[in-house]
Amino acid sequence: MKYTLSTLFLFLFPLLTQAHSYWLELKGSGKVGEPLIVQCYFGELENGLREKGPILNGIKAFTASVLLPDGTTEPLSLSAAENCYQAQFKPKQAGTYQVLLVNDTRAVQDWTKHNLGIVRPREYLRAICQVGGGRLSAKPAYYLDVTPQGQPAVGKSLTLLITKDGAAYANAPLKLTTPDGKQTKVAADANGLLTLNPTGAGQYVVDVDFMDKTPGQYQGKDYQAIRNKMALTLTVQR
Repeated sequence: MKYTLSTLFLFLFPLLTQAHSYWLELKGSGKVGEPLIVQCYFGELENGLREKGPILNGIKAFTASVLLPDGTTEPLSLSAAENCYQAQFKPKQAGTYQVLLVNDTRAVQDWTKHNLGIVRPREYLRAICQVGGGRLSAKPAYYLDVTPQGQPAVGKSLTLLITKDGAAYANAPLKLTTPDGKQTKVAADANGLLTLNPTGAGQYVVDVDFMDKTPGQYQGKDYQAIRNKMALTLTVQR
């Protein structure tokens, strides 16, 4: 039997999406008045794979915004690029800028072939950038979240707080991807805290999943669980 490329893609897509993930990257000088570019990727960060083409269309379902140092929020409009979706904003004041993307409107999925059952997926993305100095201030905003409790820097320990439904997520299983692309499994402590010791400058991504096995109904379809997935991107300076 012969298969066209599009047919093979349809067969592989469910498996592909389970192995792949979304993450954010920030590009810019980190100075007041100079633009910051937000990029949302889909692929395998640890393998350097950034997908292209129609497979990126899922990013359109994300709602994007930037939380400013003064506590106000501005919407971001994502547009397609070669291998990502991106947006741009120009910081006007010093302080902590948090780029927030969320997709909690995806339809119920049948992932029984992947031993996950009938699932409602929810995806959360956060990228934090410090502009022009000042104290980093980040508070949980999602059902499942990871927030730094200080300013990341090479050679300086950094504590991350992992929360679930507004409370500390004790012993949360996490994945850490370092700037060299290496990925390791780590875990929070009994208070939902994880200490990082960055040894080099660059981008660090922390992923956490939680399967809420409370059944329910969404958009007229029953589900067995809600799969929550969150990725935090931190840029560590020297």
